[in-house]
Amino acid sequence: MRLTFMAGAVAAVSFTGALPATLTAQPGGVSATCTIDVNQPKELALQSLSFQQAKAATAPEQRKKLLTQMIKELDTKPERYAKNATGYQFMLSEVLKMWAIEPGIPAAPVRSTLGFVSAPTDPIDLVIAIDAAYKAIVAAAPACEADIKAQRQNELWLAQTQAALSASSAGKLDSAEYYAKRSMLMSDGPYAHYVLANVANQRNDKKGAMMHWKHVVDRSGADTSYRELKNGSMYYMAMTSLELASAAQGADQQAQAREAAGYFKALIAATPDSPDVANHFNNWAEALTLAKDTANLPSVYADMIANPSKHSDIVLAVGGVVATRANRTDDALKLFEASVERNPNSRDGLRNVAASLYAKDRFKDMFGPSAKLVALDPNNYDGWMMFAYASQGLAKNVKLPAEKKAWTDSLVKYQTLAEALPVKVEVAGFSRGASEATLTLALEQIAPTGSYTVTAEFLDQAGTVVGTATAPSGALKKGDRKNVELKASATGIYAYRYKPIK
Repeated sequence: MRLTFMAGAVAAVSFTGALPATLTAQPGGVSATCTIDVNQPKELALQSLSFQQAKAATAPEQRKKLLTQMIKELDTKPERYAKNATGYQFMLSEVLKMWAIEPGIPAAPVRSTLGFVSAPTDPIDLVIAIDAAYKAIVAAAPACEADIKAQRQNELWLAQTQAALSASSAGKLDSAEYYAKRSMLMSDGPYAHYVLANVANQRNDKKGAMMHWKHVVDRSGADTSYRELKNGSMYYMAMTSLELASAAQGADQQAQAREAAGYFKALIAATPDSPDVANHFNNWAEALTLAKDTANLPSVYADMIANPSKHSDIVLAVGGVVATRANRTDDALKLFEASVERNPNSRDGLRNVAASLYAKDRFKDMFGPSAKLVALDPNNYDGWMMFAYASQGLAKNVKLPAEKKAWTDSLVKYQTLAEALPVKVEVAGFSRGASEATLTLALEQIAPTGSYTVTAEFLDQAGTVVGTATAPSGALKKGDRKNVELKASATGIYAYRYKPIK
């Protein structure tokens, strides 16, 4: 946007200012095709000089006096400016904007208090009036549309947007909606739609929330300053769409689920390093299942098969579970093995490898991962039973009576070990962060009584112990169930093991 001024005059509009780093008013662009002349007629040139004086005024009363005089002049015989509609409307918008951000001025003051001579007792909504002035500029000078779009993200837009965000954070839904809509009158950007999505969601208007989240994504485009806002909206779109699909039926459910699958796919592409990405893959698969599109389940883990090194052990394990659900046992085994290669002490990974080998009738191969499994999780009934299942499979496949007896004896041995555990343990949860991890073990007392000190070791990717934790179980009676939580603070925790509970 090029502004034309009298020689020696100072530029009438400043497009920059000191604003918060997280949300800022945007400077107007400079376009070779958009020229706004505030020098003609002479009455307008005088107002541009008065405007500079108002901007420079440090005393509020002096500034208000100048703004009042300018409004009076602009409102008196407006036909004087008819030959320069763009200049007139631009100057009017700037004066109104300065009034709008003046402390103590209401959103819709009485016109006379601002200096208007026409309809002096009527209220004037300043946001609506400035919006009308911008529209009039574009109508008179279409080449200025892009510049005015940038100009709309001004201090007034910023104030309305910040008020909307603050009200939304405070749970004041009516206020948040009010300010968001006023923000949109200035600039229909992503922030206001994000607030309106939050308002709709809290009012349980899921479809309305979805509409506004879509607007956030569309209006954010490729602008990296909106990345967090855009990604958050993509997440809420995906999760809400899956929720709606779960509650729907028939063809509606399938259509909604297909939409959810697309959202999760896009979300993964946009946030491949998110700590929640494994859940996104799982939800993508769930959406395809609800859509009765299980034939496309392999698309969920296709890149994991092709490029396993790009994915974490957790993601690879999820891919293996998806492949299992798709009855792709070969794919499942590849993914579980890749997961264990990334994290050799993954309890879940080793268990899944052993189970996949069983599904492939590779019974002898089950012993290796099963041995590692019970070394990590020694009181888990199912871990010991992996040996029994492998022995049973081998007993069925041999013909020599001596071999059959040997494998049958092995089956009995491991089944006896499993059933002789004084306390059974299930891993109820394992979460690992950048600098800490939490292991939750669910204990079930099998022996008549017992009281235990549970000790866990936390391992890095190479299997080195980087942290330990102990916790008492307290006195347990047969049939009692109790969760024991163990925490460690250390970087690089990948896995865990606990000492046999006897």
